[in-house]
Amino acid sequence: MKKKLSYIILIFLVLLSFLPNGKAALAAKPDRTAPTSPTNLHTTSITETSVSLAWNSSTDNVGVMGYDIYQNNRLIGNVSSTQYVANNLTPNTSYSFYIKARDARGNISAASSALNVLTLPQTTPIQSNYKRVGYFAGWATYSNYQVSDIDASKLTHLNYAFANINADGKIEVGDPFADIEQTFPGDTVDQPYKGNFYQLTKLKQQYPQLKTLISVGGWSWSERFSDVALTDQSRVIFADSCLQFILKYGFDGIDLDWEYPVSGGEAGNIHRPEDKQNFTLLVKKIRETLDAQSAIDGKKYLLTIAGGANKGYVANTELNLLQQYLDYIQLMTYDFHGSWDTLTGMNSPLFRDPESKFAEFSVQDAVQTYINSGVPAAKLVMGIPFYGRVYNQVNNVNNGLYQSFTGGGSALSYGQLEASYLNKNGFIRYWEPDSKVPWLFNGSQFISYDDPESIGYKTSFIKSMGLGGAMMWELSQDPNKVLISKIYNDLR
Repeated sequence: MKKKLSYIILIFLVLLSFLPNGKAALAAKPDRTAPTSPTNLHTTSITETSVSLAWNSSTDNVGVMGYDIYQNNRLIGNVSSTQYVANNLTPNTSYSFYIKARDARGNISAASSALNVLTLPQTTPIQSNYKRVGYFAGWATYSNYQVSDIDASKLTHLNYAFANINADGKIEVGDPFADIEQTFPGDTVDQPYKGNFYQLTKLKQQYPQLKTLISVGGWSWSERFSDVALTDQSRVIFADSCLQFILKYGFDGIDLDWEYPVSGGEAGNIHRPEDKQNFTLLVKKIRETLDAQSAIDGKKYLLTIAGGANKGYVANTELNLLQQYLDYIQLMTYDFHGSWDTLTGMNSPLFRDPESKFAEFSVQDAVQTYINSGVPAAKLVMGIPFYGRVYNQVNNVNNGLYQSFTGGGSALSYGQLEASYLNKNGFIRYWEPDSKVPWLFNGSQFISYDDPESIGYKTSFIKSMGLGGAMMWELSQDPNKVLISKIYNDLR
């Protein structure tokens, strides 16, 4: 039976070959003839940030379907015409372009001759809507990092951490010596106050674009937030004290760092279930108080908060209501993992790692959770850490990632990492391709941190999501200005 079937197929193929074009149909092969290369690639216009290209058509026996445009050997666009505008270029920078033609069968021509172009120099000031918010910790002064060391040219906002809340429910100076008592060269006896607060006023004179905010609370001084938010009277007292504080010390606004409403934070903090609603009422009262002052002096006063990057914080706040009273929210997208865990993990993973041993939550997840909770993307300023989390006596498997450990060291600043860890003392840098963050490992000690490469992915994410900008914790941890320069160049 099989032999008979084979004869039938053979007879069918012989008959098919006698049909018109039958033999040709059996033997037909795709036409691999490529179009001719485009010629006469030239510019029709050059600006600071764009180059307009044009070229002569290619020829092909069935017609050219389109052209692929390459910039610095990278495909950047496809067109069916013989013109293209390359945008988002950097002023006063050289670029190389070439073109390839495509036909309907997928054949691609050889490249045209390359065209080298220099964009025009920048003639107008670069305008950016991105916020670059840097926290400065008052205690950095004891490590000899002073306000005068801050490169405020790279910032739009500076938050001074932290002010405290006293037993009367009013904001108060957190560290009197560092904040208002210590003296610096150039201080005079007739100043109403000295210290870091006065240095901030001098910094603002040097950089008029800079806005300064006093941050209240933080991890150590959030104990009384629940009390000041509790009643209308307590809210009025606190809001009035905030206004008087910024008027006295020359700040442009208030940043509330309540860690945390309802639950969490340092042991001994006061918590109430009604913190969720009272937080909204407190923010509303402060906003009204600041706006009333604006009506008097015509100045805009800022009100912001630092928000936790986890589902618990979102559940314990009314973000959809809070956001209407705030200029922006700084999202604390770090400390996802640390020595409090049972395994090593990433301090600030941009995306989830499918191979993570944790029920993973990432920077992306935190941002999306806030947006889903009613916060406009443009009001979210994404936090970027200038420090690394350390784990000791780590199991030497998988280069230390997601491994058990014994004890965690204190956080290390990026400056310390540069000085003693990056490519030093047996430490090797590894890269997690899904989370887009690096880590260091020497066979025993594991350090999760951010560097210019990971920050590049984060600033790109800020742009792609339409976020308000980047927040940096904290400035003294980057003494060589490596990380702040990366953020500035990416978000200016």
